[in-house]
Amino acid sequence: MKKLLFLLIAFLAWGTSAYSQEFIKGMEISLYGDIKKDNNVDPETAPKTRSIIIQPAHAYLYNKVISISFEEVMPAVTIKITKESTDETVYSQEYISPTTISVNLNLLDSGTYYIEISSDNISLQGEFPL
Repeated sequence: MKKLLFLLIAFLAWGTSAYSQEFIKGMEISLYGDIKKDNNVDPETAPKTRSIIIQPAHAYLYNKVISISFEEVMPAVTIKITKESTDETVYSQEYISPTTISVNLNLLDSGTYYIEISSDNISLQGEFPL
């Protein structure tokens, strides 16, 4: 009975380890910024809400490829990637009504980069190592 229990625990530990290693290969890029609202309400007199703001875009880095997925359809989105050390724009592209975008950064040197996702309604920035 002890051997059976040991084998069961060992199998579960191995399975969990294999699953977590598969998940660790990709990295989520934390995006921060503004969700622009076009309304004529004074922030001082506006009602205070405590609801969760759903982020309209998520970015992931996996093997020097950035994948960006959008939660809502936007008419036009601009993606800009700059290198921190030189402040040089290494990628800039405008997309019309995107749902997912992949940006291949295999030709770039290692270092820290910034990503900016902007449209009429949002402006998100994030930092990631390459």
